[in-house]
Amino acid sequence: MAIDLPPTVADDWHRVGRRTDDRSLSIATITAETTVFEHRPTADAIERLRPDGDVPARSLFTVDVRVSPALETIGLSAADALETAAPAAREQFVDTVERDDITVRGERATEFIDRPDGVVGHLTVLEVAYPIDPSTASESDDTAAATASIAAEAHVAVWPAADAYVLAGGLVPLEGPDGADLLAAALDVDPARDREVIVDLFRGLDLGAAAGESADLE
Repeated sequence: MAIDLPPTVADDWHRVGRRTDDRSLSIATITAETTVFEHRPTADAIERLRPDGDVPARSLFTVDVRVSPALETIGLSAADALETAAPAAREQFVDTVERDDITVRGERATEFIDRPDGVVGHLTVLEVAYPIDPSTASESDDTAAATASIAAEAHVAVWPAADAYVLAGGLVPLEGPDGADLLAAALDVDPARDREVIVDLFRGLDLGAAAGESADLE
């Protein structure tokens, strides 16, 4: 089931993609349905930065994660298995962005986080290199231009929800392309603002609705 954004952040964001992935872990199969959202006010600038990417440089995402067979059949709850689920969820997210040619350079932070409703989740912040259209780079060297990128960071958090998990997070550009002043201005790089939007996403997600059987929001 697709998970929509909470009302506190939904107005400035537009859904641009959805995909479903399966992964086998030991005796279980994990199915993850990922929904990606782009930032409406800077969508044109993001498109000019990289017109052929699936994951925008400024984006939010939600992921509905289902485990089969159900955890309760082996005597576990989703909360009990969070420490095992969090690394697996992070790896699945990394696989998703790397398939879009986004390079994960390292892990900046990893910690447990609390929501206002008391549900404890796990957050990982990753340093990434986001590929951009070589025509936006100022590099004169063909090789450098072909591998042009900007620094960005990815936030990915996971929470238990009934007998499943909910992931959410976002991609934050940390800089604009060198030598493209107009595009950089239109991109409106503001990491502090973007991080606060991700925090609002984390606080506002309805985990109860995500774990239920509400209708698809397509």
